Amino acid sequence: MHPGDLSGLDRSSQAYTRTVDALAADDLAAPSLLPGWTRGHVVAHVALNATVLAAAIDGLVHDDPVPMYESDEQRDGDIEELSREEPSNLRERHLASTTDFGDAVGRMGETHWAGHIDRLPGGPAWAMRTVVPTRRREVEIHHVDLGTSYTRHDWPEDFVVELLDAVSPDHAAAGPFRLRATDLGREWQVGGPGGVTVTGTGADLGWWLTGRGAGEGLSCDALPPLGPWVRATRT
Repeated sequence: MHPGDLSGLDRSSQAYTRTVDALAADDLAAPSLLPGWTRGHVVAHVALNATVLAAAIDGLVHDDPVPMYESDEQRDGDIEELSREEPSNLRERHLASTTDFGDAVGRMGETHWAGHIDRLPGGPAWAMRTVVPTRRREVEIHHVDLGTSYTRHDWPEDFVVELLDAVSPDHAAAGPFRLRATDLGREWQVGGPGGVTVTGTGADLGWWLTGRGAGEGLSCDALPPLGPWVRATRT
């Protein structure tokens, strides 16, 4: 698959947009599944993520690199500010940012896919070939974080495979252990050979690996202690 293929992301974004469009002011002010964040914070974060990704991609295309964020403090402040906007403004920002991201990807030439963008000044660097699937993870995982009727069990199967392929190497330091997805007929070895086998649906495995829950739905004599999910830099 070409790294700029937006078909899977478009499907995920459409489902997410339907959920966001149905959220009234009281819904947005209610707590999300993320500690300390309302649903408005989640919507603001997903919108701003697309905006800064689009700006960084345009910087790459025009040979004028810009980081996604000047600092983590700036990122957090922008999320806090946007989260307090009226629902109509939040929805507009979400839709505009989704369009901006797709347009930025569309302006990329083939040579740009070998490049990278920086999250902060000086890095870490994210390989451009990983940016579209990274954006899809933002949309799908945070869709569930909203705490509405959309749960991890609604994730598309192709996304679950993408998620486990991408996230399992990030936990190499907690290995070795094996992931066995009962509904996918797939296994992933983490952190070298051997170790215990963690069994469950792909969605339950992905939810656990992304630092959510305590391993609900999984079977293992003793779940490996994962620690915080920190995405490894793979350029």
